[in-house]
Amino acid sequence: MDQLKKGRRKKRFPDGLMAVFFAAIVLPLGWAPAALCNPAESEAAQDTSRFIAYYFYTSKRCSACVSIEQLAREAVTTHFKEELASGKLQWHGINVEQPENKHFIQDFQLYTKSVIIAEYRDGKPVRYENLKNVWRLYRDREKYFDYIAGGVKSFMESK
Repeated sequence: MDQLKKGRRKKRFPDGLMAVFFAAIVLPLGWAPAALCNPAESEAAQDTSRFIAYYFYTSKRCSACVSIEQLAREAVTTHFKEELASGKLQWHGINVEQPENKHFIQDFQLYTKSVIIAEYRDGKPVRYENLKNVWRLYRDREKYFDYIAGGVKSFMESK
């Protein structure tokens, strides 16, 4: 019996512990063989581009300001259901007078209440467009919807 004990190597991990470690730690991190074997899928998974349509406003709001926001939100949510559901596009109304939001004034060169479409990669804004004609078009619902939907679509499609 002493010879058996001397001849055996002491195990560092109990049986099955490595399999549990692999299943619990490594696989959830995305280190699956399929991702390693298919570079096209890996690159697509790493594309972290997303778009945000914003309406920036202040605490004092006239009826035109409220209409511009409501119609812009409705145009985005009506025309971009799939993009919103997938997370590729988001809608945010932001009060730039709140201290945590004041940076947007500089970030997007805001000078009045505005509808902005912005592209983000890896959490950082890379480009944006101010849809300046919202003030001119908000009274004509059809033209306004076309303007917002067309502006968002063309921005998202351009690179």
